[in-house]
Amino acid sequence: MDKVLILTEEIGGRGHYQAAQAIRKGLNWMEPDLEVEVSCGLSHFSRSLESFIRKVYLNTLQYAPGLWGAAYSKEHEFSEAFRSSLSRILLRKMREMLNQYRPRVVVNTHAFCLGAMAELKDQVEQPFYLGAAITDFDVNGFWVHPAVDFYFVAHQQVAETLKKRFGVSEHQIYQTGIPIDPIFSEPFSDRQAFRRKVGIDVHAFSVLLMRGGVGLGPMEQVIAQFLEDMPEAHLIVVTGKNKELLTQLQSSYQHEKQVHLMGYVNGIRDWMAASDLIVTKPGGLTSSEALATGLPILISQPIPGQEERNSQFLIQQGVALRQDLPQAIPREIRPLMETPSGWQDMRQRALNLGRPQSSLDAAEIIADYVH
Repeated sequence: MDKVLILTEEIGGRGHYQAAQAIRKGLNWMEPDLEVEVSCGLSHFSRSLESFIRKVYLNTLQYAPGLWGAAYSKEHEFSEAFRSSLSRILLRKMREMLNQYRPRVVVNTHAFCLGAMAELKDQVEQPFYLGAAITDFDVNGFWVHPAVDFYFVAHQQVAETLKKRFGVSEHQIYQTGIPIDPIFSEPFSDRQAFRRKVGIDVHAFSVLLMRGGVGLGPMEQVIAQFLEDMPEAHLIVVTGKNKELLTQLQSSYQHEKQVHLMGYVNGIRDWMAASDLIVTKPGGLTSSEALATGLPILISQPIPGQEERNSQFLIQQGVALRQDLPQAIPREIRPLMETPSGWQDMRQRALNLGRPQSSLDAAEIIADYVH
């Protein structure tokens, strides 16, 4: 039986891993007889190393975000050296995985193991095609290797960067969009019925507040400011995997009928479709999900590096605003609530930019390589 291996990581939130799961689900929808495996490369190599890298990454973002941004901006200088060093460390374990699984196609939704896969591509018992699904609206050198056969990218601008800066051939680049759950390709049944079901006023302006899979950010301050400046709005607050934050918010706001508090949410599409605007960090996956549902974005406090570049792209496209001061976020949103035409224009641009079929399009391309 033909097999596809999707390599990813869970470091830094949900985006890379959820993109891998979206591709797997797309392949299962389109090619039910195809065997698809999703694996986290670093945990396969060493769980302690994965845990250490995750801790360093999260601590850097929390206590020294500028350091991460500075390192990211220098990727051109050390991406090759970093990728080569990491590849040498991972090679033996990755070879064992490949010889055991014998995939026809390997797709990476995280760049950590890409170099090792490229080195092993023609050295294992079953040679394979190698793909990279880039999960942001920009690309850095960590993703690029001469052995990669195909790239999935979010937009034309990423394709142009691959071609002009890195010399990637046009026939290797597919503008699928960042892979999101195929359920986003299905029409949302009844917005008003869903709002009634979960207790949201069907006529109220509804704001979805998310801070990424690890729930970073001053949510309590933002909620308090909304209750003061926009008391008529409903807030849907998703804290992700941050259980401590959820408990803290529940102790303060569980009796506020217009504040809806949740932890990690699997079915985020329904909540996005029921909302009028999202306040979030601009991770590639969350942003792509918002665009697929026509949800305008208010960006707040992006991570320096990839999220800063995502911010620039989304604002340039007219689908996002930015406000990094928590106390000023409601004042930034109120004009959209009071002037529906501006919100509708942003919503239409988001729908035009969104790629709800992204994982299905990616699955179709992967299937072509398999066969």
